[in-house]
Amino acid sequence: MYAQAFSGDRQIPTFLHEPPNRHEFLNSSGAVIPCTAFGNPNPVIRWINDDGTPAVDIPGIRHVRLDGSLVFQPFRTDQYRQDVHAATYRCTATKRVWHTV
Repeated sequence: MYAQAFSGDRQIPTFLHEPPNRHEFLNSSGAVIPCTAFGNPNPVIRWINDDGTPAVDIPGIRHVRLDGSLVFQPFRTDQYRQDVHAATYRCTATKRVWHTV
């Protein structure tokens, strides 16, 4: 026996709020860079590094929130990381795909 769920009114992901091409911030304040999208089913938001790898959470430095925002925590100057703070990121929105068997 298997079950399959689907709906006739599916939509491809559409960005509601795209991140800016460039974002500068102070180490004392950090930054929140939003990225939101709409679709049916709700799209999965992911941030990708310039090399194509996922931008994963780095405790106390970088965090991807559930709402899709990329958060850079405030940091001391000796905590600066070129690979994180001066990097290129890309926000992606993809459809969720699942099967129930």
